Amino acid sequence: MPKKLPTEEAVRRAIRITPLLAQDTWHTLRSRAALHTANDVIWAGNFNGPLRFGDTYNVVQNGLALTVALDVARIFDVSNPDRYPVEQQDKASIPVLANLLMRKDVQDAFAEAARGWHPELIGGMDLGEGDCREAISAALVVYNTHLNSTNHQEAASRLREFRTGRLAHHLFDDLPTDLPRFDDLDLLANCARDFVRSAVLAVEGVDRDLGREEEIKREMDREFWDIGLSAILSEARNLRPST
Repeated sequence: MPKKLPTEEAVRRAIRITPLLAQDTWHTLRSRAALHTANDVIWAGNFNGPLRFGDTYNVVQNGLALTVALDVARIFDVSNPDRYPVEQQDKASIPVLANLLMRKDVQDAFAEAARGWHPELIGGMDLGEGDCREAISAALVVYNTHLNSTNHQEAASRLREFRTGRLAHHLFDDLPTDLPRFDDLDLLANCARDFVRSAVLAVEGVDRDLGREEEIKREMDREFWDIGLSAILSEARNLRPST
Protein backbone atom coordinates (compact mmCIF):
# COMPACT_ATOMS: atom_id res chain seq x y z
CA MET A 1 0.00 0.00 0.00
CA PRO A 2 1.33 3.47 -0.83
CA LYS A 3 2.01 5.79 2.04
CA LYS A 4 -0.64 8.28 3.08
CA LEU A 5 -0.22 11.69 1.50
CA PRO A 6 1.37 14.24 3.83
CA THR A 7 -1.03 16.99 4.90
CA GLU A 8 0.77 19.64 2.88
CA GLU A 9 0.54 17.60 -0.32
CA ALA A 10 -3.11 16.66 0.28
CA VAL A 11 -4.01 20.34 0.77
CA ARG A 12 -2.00 21.32 -2.32
CA ARG A 13 -3.90 18.82 -4.42
CA ALA A 14 -7.27 19.99 -3.12
CA ILE A 15 -6.35 23.59 -3.92
CA ARG A 16 -5.22 22.57 -7.40
CA ILE A 17 -8.25 20.41 -8.16
CA THR A 18 -10.96 22.81 -7.01
CA PRO A 19 -10.72 25.51 -9.74
CA LEU A 20 -10.25 22.87 -12.45
CA LEU A 21 -13.32 21.02 -11.25
CA ALA A 22 -15.30 24.26 -11.11
CA GLN A 23 -14.24 25.07 -14.66
CA ASP A 24 -15.24 21.64 -15.97
CA THR A 25 -18.56 21.76 -14.13
CA TRP A 26 -19.35 25.20 -15.51
CA HIS A 27 -18.57 23.99 -19.04
CA THR A 28 -20.96 21.09 -18.45
CA LEU A 29 -23.77 23.34 -17.25
CA ARG A 30 -23.15 25.83 -20.04
CA SER A 31 -23.43 23.13 -22.71
CA ARG A 32 -26.48 21.64 -21.00
CA ALA A 33 -28.25 25.00 -21.04
CA ALA A 34 -27.69 25.36 -24.78
CA LEU A 35 -28.89 21.80 -25.37
CA HIS A 36 -32.06 22.04 -23.31
CA THR A 37 -33.14 25.46 -24.53
CA ALA A 38 -32.87 24.31 -28.15
CA ASN A 39 -35.11 21.36 -27.38
CA ASP A 40 -37.49 23.63 -25.48
CA VAL A 41 -37.93 25.84 -28.54
CA ILE A 42 -38.64 22.84 -30.77
CA TRP A 43 -41.21 21.41 -28.35
CA ALA A 44 -42.80 24.81 -27.72
CA GLY A 45 -43.39 25.11 -31.45
CA ASN A 46 -45.54 21.99 -31.25
CA PHE A 47 -43.98 20.76 -34.46
CA ASN A 48 -43.79 17.04 -35.14
CA GLY A 49 -43.20 16.92 -38.87
CA PRO A 50 -40.03 16.69 -40.97
CA LEU A 51 -37.75 19.69 -41.08
CA ARG A 52 -35.70 20.73 -44.07
CA PHE A 53 -32.74 21.24 -41.77
CA GLY A 54 -33.73 18.55 -39.29
CA ASP A 55 -30.62 16.51 -39.94
CA THR A 56 -28.41 19.52 -39.28
CA TYR A 57 -30.25 20.26 -36.07
CA ASN A 58 -29.81 16.65 -34.95
CA VAL A 59 -26.07 16.92 -35.55
CA VAL A 60 -25.93 20.01 -33.33
CA GLN A 61 -28.10 18.37 -30.67
CA ASN A 62 -26.07 15.15 -30.64
CA GLY A 63 -22.83 17.11 -30.51
CA LEU A 64 -24.00 19.03 -27.45
CA ALA A 65 -25.24 15.83 -25.79
CA LEU A 66 -21.86 14.17 -26.34
CA THR A 67 -20.07 17.22 -24.97
CA VAL A 68 -22.16 17.14 -21.80
CA ALA A 69 -21.65 13.37 -21.48
CA LEU A 70 -17.88 13.67 -21.85
CA ASP A 71 -17.71 16.50 -19.33
CA VAL A 72 -19.85 14.70 -16.75
CA ALA A 73 -17.84 11.49 -17.17
CA ARG A 74 -14.62 13.42 -16.57
CA ILE A 75 -16.03 15.18 -13.51
CA PHE A 76 -16.86 11.84 -11.85
CA ASP A 77 -13.87 9.94 -13.20
CA VAL A 78 -12.07 7.61 -10.81
CA SER A 79 -9.88 4.54 -11.28
CA ASN A 80 -10.29 1.28 -9.41
CA PRO A 81 -9.74 2.24 -5.74
CA ASP A 82 -8.51 -1.29 -4.99
CA ARG A 83 -5.51 -0.60 -7.20
CA TYR A 84 -5.07 3.13 -6.67
CA PRO A 85 -6.21 4.94 -3.49
CA VAL A 86 -8.74 7.54 -4.60
CA GLU A 87 -7.11 10.49 -2.82
CA GLN A 88 -3.81 9.77 -4.60
CA GLN A 89 -5.22 9.62 -8.13
CA ASP A 90 -4.14 12.47 -10.39
CA LYS A 91 -7.65 13.36 -11.58
CA ALA A 92 -9.42 16.68 -11.07
CA SER A 93 -12.65 14.88 -10.25
CA ILE A 94 -15.30 14.91 -7.55
CA PRO A 95 -14.34 11.54 -6.00
CA VAL A 96 -10.70 12.58 -5.63
CA LEU A 97 -11.50 15.98 -4.12
CA ALA A 98 -14.16 14.51 -1.84
CA ASN A 99 -11.73 11.94 -0.48
CA LEU A 100 -9.20 14.66 0.23
CA LEU A 101 -11.82 16.75 2.01
CA MET A 102 -12.78 13.75 4.17
CA ARG A 103 -9.41 13.93 5.89
CA LYS A 104 -9.52 15.68 9.24
CA ASP A 105 -6.06 17.18 8.77
CA VAL A 106 -7.15 18.69 5.45
CA GLN A 107 -10.34 20.03 7.01
CA ASP A 108 -8.34 21.58 9.84
CA ALA A 109 -5.91 23.19 7.39
CA PHE A 110 -8.65 24.85 5.37
CA ALA A 111 -10.54 25.87 8.52
CA GLU A 112 -7.40 27.53 9.83
CA ALA A 113 -6.91 29.40 6.55
CA ALA A 114 -10.57 30.48 6.66
CA ARG A 115 -10.01 32.28 9.95
CA GLY A 116 -8.60 35.10 7.84
CA TRP A 117 -11.68 35.49 5.63
CA HIS A 118 -13.38 38.22 7.69
CA PRO A 119 -10.66 40.35 9.32
CA GLU A 120 -12.98 43.37 9.45
CA LEU A 121 -15.58 41.64 11.63
CA ILE A 122 -15.63 41.13 15.37
CA GLY A 123 -15.47 37.36 15.82
CA GLY A 124 -14.52 37.09 12.16
CA MET A 125 -12.00 34.32 12.73
CA ASP A 126 -14.59 32.02 14.27
CA LEU A 127 -17.12 32.99 11.61
CA GLY A 128 -14.71 32.14 8.80
CA GLU A 129 -13.76 28.82 10.33
CA GLY A 130 -17.40 27.92 10.91
CA ASP A 131 -18.34 28.81 7.33
CA CYS A 132 -15.49 26.69 5.98
CA ARG A 133 -16.35 23.64 8.05
CA GLU A 134 -20.03 23.93 7.13
CA ALA A 135 -19.10 24.14 3.44
CA ILE A 136 -16.91 21.03 3.67
CA SER A 137 -19.71 19.20 5.46
CA ALA A 138 -22.23 20.26 2.80
CA ALA A 139 -19.93 19.09 -0.01
CA LEU A 140 -19.49 15.70 1.63
CA VAL A 141 -23.24 15.35 2.18
CA VAL A 142 -23.74 15.81 -1.57
CA TYR A 143 -21.01 13.29 -2.33
CA ASN A 144 -22.32 10.71 0.12
CA THR A 145 -25.81 11.11 -1.34
CA HIS A 146 -24.30 10.35 -4.74
CA LEU A 147 -22.51 7.26 -3.39
CA ASN A 148 -25.57 5.91 -1.59
CA SER A 149 -28.21 6.68 -4.21
CA THR A 150 -29.20 3.82 -6.49
CA ASN A 151 -30.31 6.30 -9.15
CA HIS A 152 -26.99 8.12 -9.04
CA GLN A 153 -24.91 4.95 -9.20
CA GLU A 154 -26.94 3.46 -12.04
CA ALA A 155 -26.68 6.72 -13.98
CA ALA A 156 -22.91 6.85 -13.39
CA SER A 157 -22.56 3.21 -14.44
CA ARG A 158 -24.45 3.76 -17.69
CA LEU A 159 -22.37 6.82 -18.43
CA ARG A 160 -19.09 4.98 -17.76
CA GLU A 161 -20.17 2.20 -20.12
CA PHE A 162 -21.05 4.74 -22.80
CA ARG A 163 -17.75 6.57 -22.37
CA THR A 164 -15.71 3.38 -22.52
CA GLY A 165 -17.67 1.71 -25.32
CA ARG A 166 -18.29 4.71 -27.53
CA LEU A 167 -16.67 8.00 -26.50
CA ALA A 168 -13.13 6.92 -25.64
CA HIS A 169 -13.26 3.86 -27.93
CA HIS A 170 -15.68 2.21 -30.34
CA LEU A 171 -15.57 -1.43 -29.33
CA PHE A 172 -16.68 -3.41 -32.36
CA ASP A 173 -17.63 -6.59 -30.47
CA ASP A 174 -19.96 -4.77 -28.09
CA LEU A 175 -23.60 -4.04 -28.79
CA PRO A 176 -24.35 -0.60 -30.25
CA THR A 177 -24.61 2.06 -27.56
CA ASP A 178 -27.39 4.63 -27.59
CA LEU A 179 -26.76 8.25 -26.75
CA PRO A 180 -26.64 8.88 -23.01
CA ARG A 181 -29.94 9.53 -21.30
CA PHE A 182 -30.71 13.17 -20.64
CA ASP A 183 -32.06 12.24 -17.21
CA ASP A 184 -28.72 10.65 -16.29
CA LEU A 185 -26.78 13.69 -17.44
CA ASP A 186 -29.06 16.08 -15.57
CA LEU A 187 -28.91 14.06 -12.35
CA LEU A 188 -25.12 13.92 -12.32
CA ALA A 189 -24.64 17.49 -13.53
CA ASN A 190 -26.87 18.78 -10.73
CA CYS A 191 -24.87 16.76 -8.21
CA ALA A 192 -21.64 18.26 -9.54
CA ARG A 193 -23.14 21.76 -9.43
CA ASP A 194 -24.08 21.42 -5.76
CA PHE A 195 -20.82 19.75 -4.74
CA VAL A 196 -18.68 22.33 -6.49
CA ARG A 197 -20.48 25.28 -4.93
CA SER A 198 -19.70 24.01 -1.43
CA ALA A 199 -16.18 22.88 -2.30
CA VAL A 200 -15.23 26.21 -3.84
CA LEU A 201 -16.54 28.01 -0.77
CA ALA A 202 -14.55 25.75 1.55
CA VAL A 203 -11.29 25.93 -0.39
CA GLU A 204 -11.37 29.43 -1.91
CA GLY A 205 -13.79 31.32 0.30
CA VAL A 206 -15.95 32.26 -2.70
CA ASP A 207 -19.67 31.48 -3.11
CA ARG A 208 -19.78 30.32 -6.74
CA ASP A 209 -23.45 29.71 -7.51
CA LEU A 210 -23.16 27.87 -10.80
CA GLY A 211 -26.88 27.14 -10.81
CA ARG A 212 -27.69 30.83 -10.88
CA GLU A 213 -25.11 31.43 -13.58
CA GLU A 214 -26.66 28.66 -15.66
CA GLU A 215 -30.12 30.21 -15.32
CA ILE A 216 -28.80 33.54 -16.58
CA LYS A 217 -27.21 31.88 -19.62
CA ARG A 218 -30.32 29.77 -20.19
CA GLU A 219 -32.37 32.93 -20.77
CA MET A 220 -29.82 34.12 -23.33
CA ASP A 221 -29.75 30.73 -25.03
CA ARG A 222 -33.52 30.64 -25.30
CA GLU A 223 -33.49 34.00 -27.07
CA PHE A 224 -30.75 32.75 -29.40
CA TRP A 225 -32.68 29.64 -30.40
CA ASP A 226 -35.95 31.56 -30.74
CA ILE A 227 -34.26 33.68 -33.38
CA GLY A 228 -32.10 30.98 -34.90
CA LEU A 229 -34.85 28.38 -35.31
CA SER A 230 -37.76 30.69 -36.12
CA ALA A 231 -37.15 30.74 -39.87
CA ILE A 232 -36.69 26.97 -40.01
CA LEU A 233 -39.87 26.27 -38.08
CA SER A 234 -41.80 28.85 -40.06
CA GLU A 235 -40.73 27.26 -43.33
CA ALA A 236 -41.66 23.82 -42.04
CA ARG A 237 -45.14 24.98 -41.04
CA ASN A 238 -45.70 26.46 -44.50
CA LEU A 239 -44.86 23.10 -46.00
CA ARG A 240 -47.43 21.24 -43.95
CA PRO A 241 -50.23 19.73 -46.03
CA SER A 242 -53.48 21.62 -45.58
CA THR A 243 -56.30 19.81 -43.76
